[in-house]
Amino acid sequence: MRIVHAAVAGFLALATGPSVATYATVGAARGAARGVARGVTATERAARDTQGTGTTRNAMAARSAGRLRGVLGTMRDLPEGFFSHARAPWRAPFRPRASACRALFDAAAGRPPRARLGGATAVTAATYDGPHLGELAGVGLAVYDGNEAAGRLDALRAALIRCATADAGTPYDRLKASPVPLPGIGGPDAAGRGLTGRVGGYPYRMHVVVARSGHTLITLVHAGLTPPDPARTAELARLLVREVGTLDG
Repeated sequence: MRIVHAAVAGFLALATGPSVATYATVGAARGAARGVARGVTATERAARDTQGTGTTRNAMAARSAGRLRGVLGTMRDLPEGFFSHARAPWRAPFRPRASACRALFDAAAGRPPRARLGGATAVTAATYDGPHLGELAGVGLAVYDGNEAAGRLDALRAALIRCATADAGTPYDRLKASPVPLPGIGGPDAAGRGLTGRVGGYPYRMHVVVARSGHTLITLVHAGLTPPDPARTAELARLLVREVGTLDG
């Protein structure tokens, strides 16, 4: 009974909830408000300028969030058999004990790593169902200021290397890193790895890809009971990089 419940929670929970979850961060505005509150150390004009900057950043973040939502909500040219309707953000079938594995799972679920100067300015995540049993593609996108996306990609590339075993402390949920050829995935702006083992007691395989396109960090999970095709994983990654590339235009 426990195995069946875990399988259902891991594979079928995507059928409910909002189709695409998107949000813009508002840390800049809160910082501006704190600056105004400390008026004893700044002139009234400086406080107004700071608040105006925060408002501008909020507007830019909201615009980025809308564009991200548009990217995942109108995905075309998905690999054959994938449903173009975006479902709710990917939900990891279990919470890995290793922090490196958690970072990867979180990024794919729409909870990306924080940048040196703060979090992402806009985040979105969605899931697409594949043609095989339990097959899905979970996608997380995050936009960062300046060159922070490159730094966050480096952090996730390091997490890929350190994530040797993703497990929840039981033999029912345990995935071990395995080499997987992903055609065209590599170089300074992309990396991928395979995870093989069991989820909910069932055989399960997963490909994890991290990539960057301009200011946007991309995390892709392609997984299922049926072993995912590396060529289709690479096709998904290339499609995402191409679509996200339009955001910097």
